[in-house]
Parts: sequence; C-alpha cells; structure tokens
Amino acid sequence: MGGNGSGRPKNPPNARKMLKEIIPVADIFEEDELPIYTSLIDIYIKDFDEDDLSSGDIDDIMTIATNKVLEIRLLKASKGDPDMTLLDISTSIEKLRKQTEKIKENLSVRRRDRVDPNKFKGLSIVDLAVAFDQEKRSRMEKKVRTLKAEQIKTAKDLKDFGGNRYDVDTVERKEDEN
Repeated sequence: MGGNGSGRPKNPPNARKMLKEIIPVADIFEEDELPIYTSLIDIYIKDFDEDDLSSGDIDDIMTIATNKVLEIRLLKASKGDPDMTLLDISTSIEKLRKQTEKIKENLSVRRRDRVDPNKFKGLSIVDLAVAFDQEKRSRMEKKVRTLKAEQIKTAKDLKDFGGNRYDVDTVERKEDEN
C-alpha cells in the first residue's frame, strides 16, 4: 500500500504560495492581469490566519480574485468594440458579481464559525479598564526607573564638580559683601 512519499505531504505549501505560484496563473491570465490577481490574493488572504484556511477557503479566495479579473477583462473588451452587445456583457458581469457575493458570504460565515465564542466571554469594560490601567502603570514605573537611574548617574558625575563658586560673578559678589 503506501510506499515512500505516499500520503499527505508533511509541510503542504501555504495558501499564498499555492494561489500565486503552484496554480499556473501565468497560463490563465494575461501579463497585465497577473499583478491584479496577485494583489487581490494578498488583500483577501490578509483577512484570514493563513494556518486556519481550509481548501474550500483557498478555492473561494481564488474564485473571487479570478472573477474580479474576468470582470475587468470584460469591461476592457467592451470599451472599444461596438459589436459586443452591452446586454451580454452586463449579464456576464452580473453573474460574476452574484457568484462573488455568495462566495464572500460563505467565507464570512466560515470565519465566524471558527471564532471561539467563549474566548471573550465574561470580558467587561471593567476588565479592559483594569488592563489599560495596569499597562499604563507599568509604563510609568519603567519611566520612573529610567529617570531614577539617570539621576543617580548625574549625581555621580557631579560629585567632584566644583560648581560656579570660582566664577568671576561669584567672586565679585563675595567682595561686595565684605
């Protein structure tokens, strides 16, 4: 049955690499469409933790990006061609947009399902205020320690400093007092 190298790969490629490099996007899109597709992939993947993406999520993200590129292609093709009927293009774009909207909703639902509802259970405004207060307090304590260390260093540096007692102004005042 399974020999060496059979089964699931130990470290499958991440979603970004899969969608940009492993899938032959250069064979699917024109050269000027590739940057649009790869930018869309980056934008859509940013909404997710890449380690949590399922194969369905990856497929949906690719479909959304592909639909957007195809929509742009249709709009560009219709720009200077009076033979293309506006109705055909409008219908195609509308279908792409509806499909994309449905996929976005599915991705959103799956993302919400992955959120642990108990993670923030019992968290109140008081908890947030206390956490903020503690963070502010620790920052202030750190600043106090820094200033205290600086004060000690300055005091050591000034220990043997004679000050301004031998300045001309000081000597004149002492003579005036006598």
